[in-house]
Amino acid sequence: MTAALASWLFAATWKGTLLVAFALVVHRVARNRIPSRWLCALLLVAVLRLLAPVAPATTFSVFNLVPAAEPGPPVEIVAGKALERAPRIPVAVRTATPPPQRPWIPLLLGLWATGAAFFMIRAVAQTVRFRRRLRFARAVDLGPLLDDCREALHLRRGVRVAVTEAVAAPSLHGWLRPMLLLPDGFLESFSREQLRYAVLHELAHLRRSDVLVNWIATAAAALHWFNPLVRLALARLAEERELACDELALAALRAEERQAYGGTVLEIVDRLRTTQLVPALVGMTATPQQLKRRIVMIASFKQPRYSVLFAAMVVAVGLVTLTDAQAHEPRVMHFKTGAPLSPEAHAIVQSLEKPVTLDLKSASVHDALFAITNATGVNFTITDGAVDSALRLNIQGETIPAHMVLLETSSAAGLAVKFTDTGVEILKAPAELERHPHGEGDRVMFMRKIEGAGGEPPAMPLREPGQRPLRFAIEAEHDGSSDVRKVTLRDEDGQTTGTLRIEVLK
Repeated sequence: MTAALASWLFAATWKGTLLVAFALVVHRVARNRIPSRWLCALLLVAVLRLLAPVAPATTFSVFNLVPAAEPGPPVEIVAGKALERAPRIPVAVRTATPPPQRPWIPLLLGLWATGAAFFMIRAVAQTVRFRRRLRFARAVDLGPLLDDCREALHLRRGVRVAVTEAVAAPSLHGWLRPMLLLPDGFLESFSREQLRYAVLHELAHLRRSDVLVNWIATAAAALHWFNPLVRLALARLAEERELACDELALAALRAEERQAYGGTVLEIVDRLRTTQLVPALVGMTATPQQLKRRIVMIASFKQPRYSVLFAAMVVAVGLVTLTDAQAHEPRVMHFKTGAPLSPEAHAIVQSLEKPVTLDLKSASVHDALFAITNATGVNFTITDGAVDSALRLNIQGETIPAHMVLLETSSAAGLAVKFTDTGVEILKAPAELERHPHGEGDRVMFMRKIEGAGGEPPAMPLREPGQRPLRFAIEAEHDGSSDVRKVTLRDEDGQTTGTLRIEVLK
């Protein structure tokens, strides 16, 4: 569970941070050139990526470009007749030891969880305190003014209006049961036209579901409290949110009213304090930097064009970033046989499930096979001329199943294996038997018939029914002096449970 949580947090962080950085660069370059609602949508896509524990795998995900080991072709294991016992060659085999632990992972997760819990609890506490203050709010009826504003914005949802000392500027509270809040004295201090402009702005928040977006931003800020880029992105999201609401309000006004709207925004921001930060509350506020942009935008406002193009761009970014890379197809190793394995041969196969740990230097294939024999009791026979006597291998294995040592050693040496009633025969691999260079996936062994042979053998899995398949990664390295094959086994949580390194000396 700990490893799975750490894996999700790491993936969500690096993928979300990449997208946040991209969105911030686009925001820096394109602001004042692209309508704020589309910049806001792009930033929201980045925030959603930060919160996605899982995402559907697609071929068009941008994360398919991240380098990953590619799966190789299947490995064929040949089963056949009973053969003689292999000669024994002395070799040292160490007792298997458990894989290394990572005690720092629980400590880091504990630190992260403490910070996330603190920020979430604080946000909820602020919301609860604010709702208590709303108990003393006085409902007011704005009459036709409210209905006219709703109609101008094509807003069907109803909204209540109340006056309260809990807010310092006109604000919208709640998403499921929205309430437009006006500060005490606002109705007396501002004209009816100014009230209309303020209501238009707050209803624009309702149409855009900005309270819901604010909750999403709060969750992202709490879960990624350690990431300064997330804080910066959320600040930019709040800035574009206000400009997007100005755009909606201005689009609903006549051209001659837009200057008065801008004057109202300036007066409200100048005379009233900033509304407190509560996730369920959005209000008409602005920092000095934001205010300058709003003034310029309002003064030069034009009906937005190319909306379909901008929408398509945001959708495209969402499709390629809110999806994950396709998982590799499971690697499958087959027994290739014309007849079912006998119970004795199957028992030998099961014996090779035993994990072994070994360290062989400049060893022959005979040395490697005898190491497996000492660890598992399985005997080997080598057919004449199958093994190159000059071939030497360096083999280091740590808690790796014996069958993996056998298969990788055989593949590295160009050999094939046959399971028999008394042991395993090692023979020259047929020309049509391809080696698997490297890859990643699940390994499951089962029976299948050979082409042209009669009869369908029953399923005979190397791992018993109900056992999880081995998760593995194989890498191949080549230079002028040696070929190296590396195998890493992982459990379902992604923790390394075994390693194998085979170097073919030239």
